[in-house]
Amino acid sequence: MILGEPPRRWAAGLWGVAVPSPTLAPWNATTAYLIGAEGVGWIVDPGGAGSDAGAAIDAMLAASGTRTLKGVLLTHTHRDHVAGVADLARRHGVDDVRVHPAGVSRLVDLAVPAAKVRIRALTPGRRLTAGPVVVEAVATPGHARDHLAYWVAGDRALVAGDLVAGEGSTWVGLPDGDVTEYLGSLAAAAALAPRLVAPAHGPVREDGTRVLDEARAHRLARERAVLAALRAGIGDLAGLREAVYPGLEAAAHDLAERSLLAHLRKLLHERRVVHLGAGETGPYAPDPRDASDPDDRSGP
Repeated sequence: MILGEPPRRWAAGLWGVAVPSPTLAPWNATTAYLIGAEGVGWIVDPGGAGSDAGAAIDAMLAASGTRTLKGVLLTHTHRDHVAGVADLARRHGVDDVRVHPAGVSRLVDLAVPAAKVRIRALTPGRRLTAGPVVVEAVATPGHARDHLAYWVAGDRALVAGDLVAGEGSTWVGLPDGDVTEYLGSLAAAAALAPRLVAPAHGPVREDGTRVLDEARAHRLARERAVLAALRAGIGDLAGLREAVYPGLEAAAHDLAERSLLAHLRKLLHERRVVHLGAGETGPYAPDPRDASDPDDRSGP
């Protein structure tokens, strides 16, 4: 969704509104979602802190007729998703924050007031209710180790966090990112056959699994570009970055290289690439033991 748009109802049990947040370009907002009905709901990812963020969420609560907030559900603990937790808790008396078990200690470290808010581990597969609406936590690691998506089966809606972006791609890079897990998470999400996919950044997608298929195709195309550069004799990390991301501005070099390292880690594990150097900058080369067709990179 776009910052400044009014709250919108996307399904019987799902509302959304864009909230300003400290996120990465090209985005300037994180979409906060409300899951629930009949005056009861959970907020997913309150986004940034401050009066503008609070006003956007308050407008969504008013538009949806929500009188009782059961708590906060987090897709993961990156700052653009959790910075508004403390403000929301203070303004609405919320004292129940749920996050993947791997994110509990990180959330405390991000200065969420644990003494006033119960930070509780939410195990993948656990189902919660908000009025008549049932929501299930789905493990979707890859962008982050502690990533969850939220499946509202009654609406066939997936609140996807950073599993995908509504437009473009989500970032998968070290130290948190894992390309193999990411592709597996996309497959698991597609197996749910969602009608609607609601990401944290960009437009809500009402075209079923198409956005998941696009994300998978993008990630595999990036992998093919890495392999093509290696086969052309480019083995050091800076050279790979220039080949795979030509013309990239200097401010984005670190993000690009950490994404390349995540791809290289996957390829090393699959014995399709060898590491010839002593450090992460390489050099790398195609693994001579790899007998697969270099153009057949379908992944999991």
